Amino acid sequence: MDTIKGKGCSMLRLGFATAISCLLIGSMAQTAQAEWATPDPALDAEVQACFEQDGVGFLPDSDVICYNAAIFPEEFLQLNDLEPASRIIITSPGGNVATARGMSTILDNRAESVVIAGPCMSACAMVILPGLDEVYIHRTAHIAVHGITMIPFGRWYGWLKDDEEPGSVATLIAQSGYNLDFALHGSGTTHMRAHLEGQGIDVGYIMDVSDAMEADARAFTSCRVDVKDYWGILNAEHLQTYLGDHLTGMEPFVQSWSDPANAAYLEWGHPISDMTYIMNRSFGEAECSEVSASE
Repeated sequence: MDTIKGKGCSMLRLGFATAISCLLIGSMAQTAQAEWATPDPALDAEVQACFEQDGVGFLPDSDVICYNAAIFPEEFLQLNDLEPASRIIITSPGGNVATARGMSTILDNRAESVVIAGPCMSACAMVILPGLDEVYIHRTAHIAVHGITMIPFGRWYGWLKDDEEPGSVATLIAQSGYNLDFALHGSGTTHMRAHLEGQGIDVGYIMDVSDAMEADARAFTSCRVDVKDYWGILNAEHLQTYLGDHLTGMEPFVQSWSDPANAAYLEWGHPISDMTYIMNRSFGEAECSEVSASE
């Protein structure tokens, strides 16, 4: 696997066995904006086998671990019990941020190289990926952060209230920890800062995408959903900026919603910009329209 510098591709679980064939071929037809790693047929076969194998365990007749599961204790503790591997392939819809720190510790202790393939969502993108020492990004990867994580209390309070500013009592309640909704939000922010600091990764890794999602959400005047219901795509430039030498290589993975490599994910949700989207259920419950009123 060659080392690379650049930008990049994606994929979904409900059609992995069939969608992967399309993506593996289609992504190679992209015009590279940088020097990408050369695809490895052996790795492609392992990635496809992992997509077809649910749960956590070794691929048949191999020393490669497949982690094709959410990030919860039952799953990542299985990872802790497995024998050493040549590498670990991770594809995950994510899980709880605090819980994912436990899995990150296990991966730190195991010290195998990791391949990110297919969806790496939520806590996978926010906790697992920035905690890896040696990570390769396969071209089927769609890497997305979950929620406007770093929004402060004042803007959080007014988000669904026409940007109403909190009064002194509301602020005092929040500062005292008695606004339970904001306390939950703030807990996620605290975990993210502590985790990134512990891994030696600049907080801009999460701050930049959180700020970009907020700006996109404000520009989309059709509706607002809860801050936790926005999703932001991480591209190669972002990963290179913040993960640097931790990246052993990248193939042309999904770089934006309109990227042809994102075809397998288009049924998931609705884009409000080329980098930010809302999942279908949240979009429908908020009665959002397809086009922003400002457009």
